[in-house]
Amino acid sequence: MKKIEINFTEDSKRDYEALSYELREICDVVLKRLKSAGKKLGIPLGNKHGMDLRGYYKLYFDEARYRIVYTVTDETVEITEIGNVLKEILEIVGIGERDKELIYKTIWQRVSGQDEQDDE
Repeated sequence: MKKIEINFTEDSKRDYEALSYELREICDVVLKRLKSAGKKLGIPLGNKHGMDLRGYYKLYFDEARYRIVYTVTDETVEITEIGNVLKEILEIVGIGERDKELIYKTIWQRVSGQDEQDDE
């Protein structure tokens, strides 16, 4: 048995809220599938244009025009009365258009802390 929890970062919440109502509905369908299937649903990212995004996964929606990027923040086995339960906690780190790798650059800035440095 598997238990999957999905969390959003503050940045990814803003990404989600910036989507139109129609895109949010499509995104919700994909997020629901992710909650059922877990990390295996996504495609692992590696080194993208010199940005090390190993440990992150991508999912497409809206005919592959948008991407959801997430990572696994915890993967444990819980012992319950009925047996063992694999628990995955996934964190959405970004949602954005598939425009010239922009979403990967945005994610890289977020996870490497570069946007805080750029604000100084």
